[in-house]
Amino acid sequence: MQENIQIAIDGPAGAGKSTVAKAVAQELGLFYVDTGAMYRVIAYKALGLNISLEQEEEVSALAWSTEVQLDHSAARRVYCDGEDVTQAIREPEISRAVSRVASYPKVRERLVELQRQEAKRGGVVMDGRDIGTHVLPDAKLKVFLTASLDACSARR
Repeated sequence: MQENIQIAIDGPAGAGKSTVAKAVAQELGLFYVDTGAMYRVIAYKALGLNISLEQEEEVSALAWSTEVQLDHSAARRVYCDGEDVTQAIREPEISRAVSRVASYPKVRERLVELQRQEAKRGGVVMDGRDIGTHVLPDAKLKVFLTASLDACSARR
């Protein structure tokens, strides 16, 4: 397997992109870039600083001033400004907030930049919105994953 290969998995919500991406990464010995965790970090920090998620400019500025790090080791830790937030970003409060944070163009711009940096670190599998077309347009392999409505419903 090539050391710096990039695999991009796109598709609609509920199609199983993350499940497939994690399995492919493990099978090929590549790093799974959890793009959703990156958005969760920004939501976590905004809520921790009592920044209203309705304040697009403040949340966007926060994204540009926050250090988001993904640990490429087997531990797969997620860091916000050096703090291990791996568990904290999975709390229901963060889950409820993340879609608002991800809707802001300047937040997405910043996190796309960080996702591309992650891809440059070595072989990766990445899934999410517009990964193959926008985040990793030169990925060696691009997959558009779909699932029937019944399959999506069964997973839920």
